[in-house]
Amino acid sequence: PILEEECLNQPRILIQTEQNIKWPIFNECHKSPNCIILEFSDYNLNKALSNSTVLLPVMTQTPSRLSMSEPKTPTIIQHRSIDMVFFGLITNRRTFLGKIAQAYQEAHPNRQVHVGTIHGKRAVAASYAKAKVCLIQHSYLTTCGGEYHRLSEFAPFGCVPVVENFADTIGIPIYERCGGVIFTNLTQMMAAAEDVIAKIDQGLYNNCSKAVTNWWKAGIQW
Repeated sequence: PILEEECLNQPRILIQTEQNIKWPIFNECHKSPNCIILEFSDYNLNKALSNSTVLLPVMTQTPSRLSMSEPKTPTIIQHRSIDMVFFGLITNRRTFLGKIAQAYQEAHPNRQVHVGTIHGKRAVAASYAKAKVCLIQHSYLTTCGGEYHRLSEFAPFGCVPVVENFADTIGIPIYERCGGVIFTNLTQMMAAAEDVIAKIDQGLYNNCSKAVTNWWKAGIQW
């Protein structure tokens, strides 16, 4: 039998699914000379190489937990009832997003904004289907890899992604051009979202939103 202290050096493969290396299982794997991590973030790759950990960069679109709830025909984006949404763990860093969303709601009392943590898949899917803009803010750090799992989750619903800048470099122009992603720094996120909402309300996104949504639905073909 293998002793517990021998487990660290046993070969294994992990698929890293978070933008920040904080969880114990990943830290243990990084310490092991026999652990290979399949990594979607070139930023995380370069960061981890200094620890002599072998990582393989993978351009990926992660499977969505909401795929069964994706509408066959998304609501026309101009006709949607929620201006912007964000669902995720509200860390200390993400309280900033909650504050600026509250300020937007107070300035526009007749509009809807959903920012917070919701665990029910049906409720999350229902909000994405009604949203004009879907937001992504990093959970812990300003400089880190991208939350591609969130893009995979909400983009097929047809909302416009307004996203805090990724430290990654691979694929960013593709996400902008083909996936319609608007990258911005955190302090400008609300201004960027408001600009997109204004253009949506003018009908300027009606012609392109279907093509972008179909690109996300098609997934990445290997």
